[in-house]
Amino acid sequence: MQIYLKERIGKPELFTGRKKELSFFLHWADNIKEEVSKSIAILSRRKTGKSALLERLFNIIFAQNNGLIPFYYQVDEHPQWIVDFAKDFFLSFIFQYIAFHTRKKEYLSLSLGKNFETALEIAKKENLDFLIKHIENFERIALKDDISVWNFARDFPRMIAELRNEYILQIIDEFQYMGKYIYRDKEITRPFTEMAGTYYRTAEYKNAPLLISGSWIGWLLQDLGNYLHGRFIRETLDNMPENEAIEMIFKYSLYLEIPVDSEIAEWMFYITEGNPSYISALFYSRCPDKDFNTQQGLLKTLEFELTHQKGLIKSTWMEYIGYAFAEINGDNPQLARSILLYLCKNKHRQVSKKELIEQLQLKISDADLEKRLEALFYNDIIERGTSNFYYQGIKDHIFEKLFRAEYADEIDNFDPPVIINEYRELYEKLNKEHKSLKGAHANLKGRYAEYDVIDNLRFRAYKKNDLFCSLMRNIPADFRFADYKSVWKYTDSVESKRSFEIDVFARADDEYSLIGEVKNRIIKFDLSDAKEFLDKANNLIEKEDIQKAVIFVLSISGFGKGVPEFFEENKMAWSEDERWINK
Repeated sequence: MQIYLKERIGKPELFTGRKKELSFFLHWADNIKEEVSKSIAILSRRKTGKSALLERLFNIIFAQNNGLIPFYYQVDEHPQWIVDFAKDFFLSFIFQYIAFHTRKKEYLSLSLGKNFETALEIAKKENLDFLIKHIENFERIALKDDISVWNFARDFPRMIAELRNEYILQIIDEFQYMGKYIYRDKEITRPFTEMAGTYYRTAEYKNAPLLISGSWIGWLLQDLGNYLHGRFIRETLDNMPENEAIEMIFKYSLYLEIPVDSEIAEWMFYITEGNPSYISALFYSRCPDKDFNTQQGLLKTLEFELTHQKGLIKSTWMEYIGYAFAEINGDNPQLARSILLYLCKNKHRQVSKKELIEQLQLKISDADLEKRLEALFYNDIIERGTSNFYYQGIKDHIFEKLFRAEYADEIDNFDPPVIINEYRELYEKLNKEHKSLKGAHANLKGRYAEYDVIDNLRFRAYKKNDLFCSLMRNIPADFRFADYKSVWKYTDSVESKRSFEIDVFARADDEYSLIGEVKNRIIKFDLSDAKEFLDKANNLIEKEDIQKAVIFVLSISGFGKGVPEFFEENKMAWSEDERWINK
């Protein structure tokens, strides 16, 4: 698919999985045109892929061009005057709106020229004259330097949708920062803490509903509870399922050129529990001599991430902890640590306030304890129980071990290296139970084969063209492997109701692109498989406007009756050679 709004994930191919979430939000977005979709808030901690999901959703809807106009805005994490914020919000919408109607993506990246003069100039140039009076009107209101300018900016997407009989999806990333970093005065002295409440009416309109996100779950929950009660459906972004997490691991391995053993990849899934933030941190870790081909190498990187000051996992969690402790420690700096440590140790059950007071021998009132627990909850490092009398440590063993390594020695003479020993013991336990992690997951056998083929196409085939050509049958006489522009799986997520996947898509500029199906299973590749794959491959060729391609199938167990003849008839290549999945 074409990328219109630049995605911060980097290469578009690095976006992994989230098939369930994308399907849900695309269906929800389709229903906006029926005016039945209610505004949604996504609650998930930092670096779990919210922004990547929202940016990809924007690009899919923009590419669809079927009557729904996407608008994406991220609230920055720094103090801003409400008037300056309103101007930026309004002009961001104007430029994205123009980009959608003109199909010119350059209007999405006018960050240096995002002003009223440029907006008016482009509106005139693109014959969108109806925008001119709105831009001029907003510019006049902005001269007042008061909150009225925000009221105009906030309601403008809904208003233009109504006036033009259009439908708009408003995506606001990091919504919770509105109440933390937007100020009523130019001197930045009076925070607009109740700013979320300005959306109380706006969020109810079905012609321009909101999809908001928050990395600080507690802060966003406060806004939703205090100012926007009943206005938003609440959704969470969970960890990735095993197949998507494994795909992410191998994708990062290939693109960052960090080899990963297949057994270690599964172990990495176990210890991260499919958390994309943790997987990414392990690959980008500054741990010296990073090695993901052995258990010892993985554990060394994990230890660095949990205990070293430069660890990405540690620095992320310490920011959450720092905010919470700053709010509640007061004259007793160890109090919050003791409370959190006790909840971590008992994270598999709910703990009452009474139990905390008794077990920790706290000399504080019930109300004071409640205030401290609420601060920990709103800063996302503990969870509420089934009632206000109970709390629980978050169910995240990496956070629990990180916190123990950082603070437990101050409280109960804890030795941080014990953490890694616990992981070693867990690894050995899993090995005994499953004999080998890889063997325990036979359903991923084909997935590993895909990664091996992709690896060979990226790094070896074009360097050893004659060898790899000898592994293929029925290739064109002028075929050569290329140094491909991109090589990865292909997922068609633009057509939300008829999506399909291709195991391998190697895109070339002037030479043959490769579109491949990889099967590493006991049964042979039969004629129905061949017909289904040919249909998907032709669909890809049409959607991506591929001028020159070879469609191929690798089946380690061979092919059924009539399949080679079908391949010959349809000019498809095929192979049974196991060297494709051996490096």
